Amino acid sequence: MVAAAGGAVLLLVMSAFTWFTVAKGVGGRDAWQAFTLIDLLLFLVVLVAIAFALARMAGVDLRPLPVRPGLIVAVAGAVAFLLLLFRLFVVPEIEVQFPGAIRSIKAEASEVEPGIGLYLGLVASAGIAAGGFSARNEPPSRPRRRPR
Repeated sequence: MVAAAGGAVLLLVMSAFTWFTVAKGVGGRDAWQAFTLIDLLLFLVVLVAIAFALARMAGVDLRPLPVRPGLIVAVAGAVAFLLLLFRLFVVPEIEVQFPGAIRSIKAEASEVEPGIGLYLGLVASAGIAAGGFSARNEPPSRPRRRPR
């Protein structure tokens, strides 16, 4: 589960990198600027992976859950990976503000290229999925006993 949390932290950090650039060299957009819904879903995946890892490290009893936490994290990471893979091939239209221009224009999808952040985000989301997949067979954590 620690590997999934590491991938989640990496994904969160990578969301500030350039995910899309305009071919004319006008500028780039990070994940928060380029997406409207996918960025929120990616943040939810990050929260899920980190929350389950912290719960496991704190000794919280997760046995009452109907599904193992590792499987939940693996599915969340796989969904994040598929969303980013989709955006790798179907790039969004981005509004660009040219220097000295009064209003912004939309850059066509053919003018937008994936940036390094998108590729590193794919790697991080794959790490979340792999970490959750490897943790799915871990024995459930036992609750810690408080000293009397």
